[in-house]
Amino acid sequence: MPKKYCLAILLMIAAGTSVAEAAPKDKPTSAIENGGTNQASAPATNTLSDQPMFKFGGFGTLGLSHSSLNLGDYILDSTMPKGTGRSSEWSSSNNSKIAAHLNASFTPSVSAVLQVISEYHADGTYRPEVEWLNVKYSFNPNTYVRAGRIALPTFMNSENRDVGYSYTWVYPPVDLYHQQSIPSSDGIDAMYRFEIGEASNSIKAIFGRNTLERPTSITTSKDMWGIFDNLEYDEATFHLGYQERLSSTQSATALPGVWNKNKDLSVGASYDPGNWFAMSEWMQRRSTYKVGAMYVSAGYRINKFTPYLIHSQNSRGSFLQSSPPPTATLLLLSDRSQSTNSLGTRWDFMRNYDLKVQYDRITLSDSSNGYLINVPANITLYGTTFHVISAVVDFVF
Repeated sequence: MPKKYCLAILLMIAAGTSVAEAAPKDKPTSAIENGGTNQASAPATNTLSDQPMFKFGGFGTLGLSHSSLNLGDYILDSTMPKGTGRSSEWSSSNNSKIAAHLNASFTPSVSAVLQVISEYHADGTYRPEVEWLNVKYSFNPNTYVRAGRIALPTFMNSENRDVGYSYTWVYPPVDLYHQQSIPSSDGIDAMYRFEIGEASNSIKAIFGRNTLERPTSITTSKDMWGIFDNLEYDEATFHLGYQERLSSTQSATALPGVWNKNKDLSVGASYDPGNWFAMSEWMQRRSTYKVGAMYVSAGYRINKFTPYLIHSQNSRGSFLQSSPPPTATLLLLSDRSQSTNSLGTRWDFMRNYDLKVQYDRITLSDSSNGYLINVPANITLYGTTFHVISAVVDFVF
């Protein structure tokens, strides 16, 4: 990581420590709840007399990971040009990031959020970029509309995926969350929350477009729309989502590709009574081929420590009968099947900071290199099992 970004991170940590020490002791996650990283659960209206018009906050993660396999790079996101393994024995690119956000409350009904993040990009730099920028109008505490760049609520942790402090793991299960190649939408969304007996239910609709840059290609998505439902009852949470989009991928030297329709269905559930938690998610995507992914995870809290387990896997893509004969490149892209078993622990060693360590055992299917990249052309890793160790410090301010 460039020295200037290391210095920026250290300054942010120092600022975060002072804010954390001054924050109310009965709200350890206030930096997340009030900072805009989970806008759906925050109150929709503001009383201008009891809070400032502008609020500044942020979050970050400092981390290292090591892979036992030196014939390919293990990456968490498809936009990364390299990771741990072949390119680096120890790598910070998978886990390290820092972000700052500014919330503005102009009236009790009108607010806005700007979030800028510095993380490892397709061009091999940590250049800051605008992750969120939207304006929100609240009709009442249970109904709002937003316009601008908005996080997609594809999975249960999608909207706070970058905020490592907000979940127990080092990172959300890769075999499922790697399927979310599009993190945000440039467009509009709307949310309506209502009660069903003792349960709280919220429905969100989105419409927009997105452009995603990868190391060797650019994917454009348009006519993107989706419906998402979240039901909370006591300690249980249920998530259901469906979204469609037209996508086209253009390589650096080729003409624009064919527009394909993608349909994503996702289902999730979690139960967290306080001392322990259990959760699971599943998704299926249908485009020119059909692919699925899932995970199950559980953990137990012992004072400031939370040991946990994860099992995740994704399936081999099966081509639909209505699809044209697949090319060799598409055959490779459709099969990223692998499975992962993980063991880790989280230690909340001080207010608004945590330390996590995680061990992953990844097994590639007998027809896939999984999510490994930069594998030499003459090497076949199908069926290989390898190991990844990761350690991170998360913070919010």
